[in-house]
Amino acid sequence: MYEDLIPQQPVEVAKPSEEHRETHAMIEVKERVCVHMRDGDLSSAESAIRTAQLSGITLPEDIVNIVLRYHALHGNTEGFEGFMANILTDKPSETQRDLHIKSYLRDPAVFASRAFPTRAIDLLHKYEASGLHPPMKSYSRVISSLFSVRPSPSPPSICSTPDVPLGRLAANSQAWDLFAHMRYVAHPTPDAHLYALMIRACASAPLSPEPERALDLWTEMLDAGIVPTEGAYDAVIRACAKAGGEWVSEAIRFARQMRDRFGRGSSEVGGGDLEGVGGPRTWTALLDGCKRVGDLGRARWILAEAVRADGLTDEMMQHMFHAYAAYRPPFKRGATRIVNDGAVVASASNQEGPLATATECPSDPPPKLAGVSSDSGAIPKDLAHMATMPSFSHLPPQSPGEVVAEATALFDRILQNANPTSRSSSNTPPDPLAGRFNVRLTPRLFNAYISVYYSHASLESARDVFERLFSSFGGDLMGDSRAYVDALERCALSRSHERDIAGTWADKLWTRWEELEREWANGVTETTVTARLVERAHTAVRRVHSLNGDVDRAIALLRIFMSRYPPTALLPPARNPSSVDGDAPSMKKRTITLFAKPPILSTRTVLNNSSATPRPLVRLTSAVGPPDERVPPLLSFADVELLHARLVEQGRGKEVGFLKWACKAYEGALRARREAVLGARVPAGEDVP
Repeated sequence: MYEDLIPQQPVEVAKPSEEHRETHAMIEVKERVCVHMRDGDLSSAESAIRTAQLSGITLPEDIVNIVLRYHALHGNTEGFEGFMANILTDKPSETQRDLHIKSYLRDPAVFASRAFPTRAIDLLHKYEASGLHPPMKSYSRVISSLFSVRPSPSPPSICSTPDVPLGRLAANSQAWDLFAHMRYVAHPTPDAHLYALMIRACASAPLSPEPERALDLWTEMLDAGIVPTEGAYDAVIRACAKAGGEWVSEAIRFARQMRDRFGRGSSEVGGGDLEGVGGPRTWTALLDGCKRVGDLGRARWILAEAVRADGLTDEMMQHMFHAYAAYRPPFKRGATRIVNDGAVVASASNQEGPLATATECPSDPPPKLAGVSSDSGAIPKDLAHMATMPSFSHLPPQSPGEVVAEATALFDRILQNANPTSRSSSNTPPDPLAGRFNVRLTPRLFNAYISVYYSHASLESARDVFERLFSSFGGDLMGDSRAYVDALERCALSRSHERDIAGTWADKLWTRWEELEREWANGVTETTVTARLVERAHTAVRRVHSLNGDVDRAIALLRIFMSRYPPTALLPPARNPSSVDGDAPSMKKRTITLFAKPPILSTRTVLNNSSATPRPLVRLTSAVGPPDERVPPLLSFADVELLHARLVEQGRGKEVGFLKWACKAYEGALRARREAVLGARVPAGEDVP
């Protein structure tokens, strides 16, 4: 019955074409390569590709790029270039050029140590000189790597050698020059990702944030018809927020635009003009702006949003504690008056009791730059006995005691989440902060938390919290130099009734600090001590002893500082250049090389420049070069101004002359250093930066 379905004539079976057979072979090779790469067998994957090529199979680019991506990801430049030389028969494609540059950036010597990517920049320019411009992604990779270069080490004394590594300031300048060079040579219009990268860099400028430049780039991006991404919005918000002051309102305006464009959901908590703004990076940037203007109300709302969304980070909590430290509560207990039936009975400072007596105004208030609340003595020394914990209501804290209580409750929440066994339900803040505080305990976080006590608590309370934290978490904190510097500076800003406590605590802190400074002087790389921190620490401890009337101890510490870091340490020894005429006396000339400048640092006048001194084609930074970040510790008159005043009061002319000589010695050495760096004489009347 099926005879009708059987064809009467034989049917020809078409033989697979050569193209179909080659496609099938390509698929087989790709599957084999993927299996080898999944098993981590790189040599077998490379052998499979070589065998296929020897068999006459023309492999597509994506199969070869599987192996190249592996080499690039692991920074294996030799393996990448060896495989590319054996496999590629034509010029590398855009993707392969990008992977080639990526391999140099992922080199462990560069990526792990965050070093200056000199070889990657040189390879970038080699591709330009050959007429094969790298894709924009490659420029973005190199610029991003430059912005992440670690600071150049600041040794106790300068060493004029050509092997000094390039640091963050030089890398930042190089990144902006490369951005300008790329637009002139290869890609005139950057994409949204690169614009966001450069705008974000304006927030992290080495000297100070550059919101004006960020807005210029933002306007330029919009004029080019590029639609801003969420990353671009986060970048411009961060740049404006970091500038502080009136720029914080600009950051809030961009945050509202971002909310309207990307349709963030609104919140149940009244955030006012920030309602509906969300995202960890946006919250972090806005918190950074809030702490710079002391806007604790907005900061508390952002914190509630971050906790509710389970997006709290370490950096957010650092900004939050700094916002508490910068906040100035409106209520001052010492300024209140007790009124009974319209008649003033007494002021609060005359009332009996421990809280009232603590509010008595000192005879000499601290300087305005101290950042210490004028009512800091009004808080209890031990918050554990407080009957009620902070409610975290919509109303910000109204007194220094409430500020410290809220910050302490937040820090306790962090400790509870870090150690669940110590969780205490009685201290858990109510809503809207009922979420989890998944925050790591870091030295930066500890320093931010203690800064709240420095600003709003008495020195004795700050000392007790400091010692308690160090006894509990000493392994994580003992090596952090900023903790000691901040504590010494708080002692240097003590009031008259706190001077005895400040002197005793400063001596204890100084003993610990000298251990860190000694390690730094011996070249320990793990230390966080820098030359500027050394200056701040010595200035603070000298001020403490000057305030306590121990002028001789302050002068002794000044002599110790000068013996460790003499003015001559700012300059290398003078060199005798070789002279052709042996009878002519050789002139000694000091020269300083801040870093080893590669043959082509950023760009060239032309792509194939054979001149002896290649110069940049176009640049966005000063032609003088990056600032000098390797200046050893030095002394200025502002560091010894209080000591100078005490010596003048006591009529000690010899010591006053010594102070003047010391300051002028460092000033002269710094001027000579600048002349040696720039190769130009600095006028005597000009200030030395």
